[in-house]
Amino acid sequence: MSDLIPTNKKLLLVRVSNDVKDNSLLSLYNFVQHFGIQVVHKDVSTKQDLEDALKLGTFDYLYFAGHGDETCFTDNKLLNLTWTEIGELICQTKCLNNNAIVMLYCCKGGLSPVVFELIATCPSIQYVCGAKQNVSGLDLTTGFVVFLYNVEHRKIDPTISANKATEATDIRFQCFNRVDVEFNPMYFHNYCKTC
Repeated sequence: MSDLIPTNKKLLLVRVSNDVKDNSLLSLYNFVQHFGIQVVHKDVSTKQDLEDALKLGTFDYLYFAGHGDETCFTDNKLLNLTWTEIGELICQTKCLNNNAIVMLYCCKGGLSPVVFELIATCPSIQYVCGAKQNVSGLDLTTGFVVFLYNVEHRKIDPTISANKATEATDIRFQCFNRVDVEFNPMYFHNYCKTC
């Protein structure tokens, strides 16, 4: 019996730092093959590189791999993009399919300020998932494999799937849904541009 489940889904993996090891990426590539998800991988070193990568099509998953904190996504060297800049590029390039999930393979990608800024900047973003603390690459890889297993194989809601990633790793993963975010008073008063 084959484990491969045919799908037309696509995942864009954007790596901005060589600190993200090839082994971590290969683990993800190998795992998503179970679901027939096509992976497009781009290493980027400039904002223009990122824009070019986002223009490669429409995707069900955007996987940003690098360093991050409450304010930016970075390679810890030359590339330093605010979450607002990333949200604007996602919107301008129209690279998301309906209900696409943005996955932030970086420290603190699951913090409310990061997610609120992305969602406020781009109405096309429906889900944003990430870790809420400093983490290792192995923790992120394991968490996102568990997350994707639950979303793709078990057909579990992304928010609950992030909880399962937390249970598997003891790392605080969170997946935010746009509807839930828009009802959050902190988002409403501090981030929403049309409220």
